[in-house]
Amino acid sequence: MEQQSLRLLIQVDSRIKLILNSQSHLIKFINNLFSMPFILFNVEITLKYGQALYLANSQCNWIVDKICRMICIQDSLWQLSFEVSQKPFEYKYVIGDYFLSNESYFQWEQGPNRILNWKDEKSMNIKNRWEERKIQFILESDPKISVAILMSNYNKIQKRLKNYKDKNNHQKVFYTSIYADVNKMAEGIEVQYYLLLQGKNPCELISKPFTLDLSEQYSFDSKELEFSKLSL
Repeated sequence: MEQQSLRLLIQVDSRIKLILNSQSHLIKFINNLFSMPFILFNVEITLKYGQALYLANSQCNWIVDKICRMICIQDSLWQLSFEVSQKPFEYKYVIGDYFLSNESYFQWEQGPNRILNWKDEKSMNIKNRWEERKIQFILESDPKISVAILMSNYNKIQKRLKNYKDKNNHQKVFYTSIYADVNKMAEGIEVQYYLLLQGKNPCELISKPFTLDLSEQYSFDSKELEFSKLSL
């Protein structure tokens, strides 16, 4: 039997038109379609009456319209469910009028584009804050270390770290996460660790200061830090 040619026109959200000329192209498209992760974006922000929050993104060519308008489900919590087909997916939040017009004014959040990558996830729940970035700190240490404190010239980072025991590697892992203002990160945030070893021979350790800025990937692993001993 002679194989018939297949030509399928698919229109996505009135912007993207895909023309599939063969059965193999159709199968590939369907496989990609079902492998797209379903992302729920959440943002905490309080807006004025008549304003709305929008999810501008690279997949929609950074066009701000009602398709990317988020929904206010509480007084200061905005959400939008979005099927992502682009990898990596870049996005930013934008404040604008709820009912857009040619005279609408947009306020784009400062800082570099947010970047989302994924592996095999079918769904993700993303929690963001306006003009802030989440930074994760991980410190692997000797299991005898009892206290780890993160110190900084930025008040939000002054905190004691939580920990758990990594029995496989015979280590104690200290961790925490904070939200940092992008303007503060642009100026450079200086951070260092304080460690306390308790017991018969107590010991204090302090790390060499290091600087966080907007070039960081928002996750800092502290394996190669230098520590010096403090006298008690």
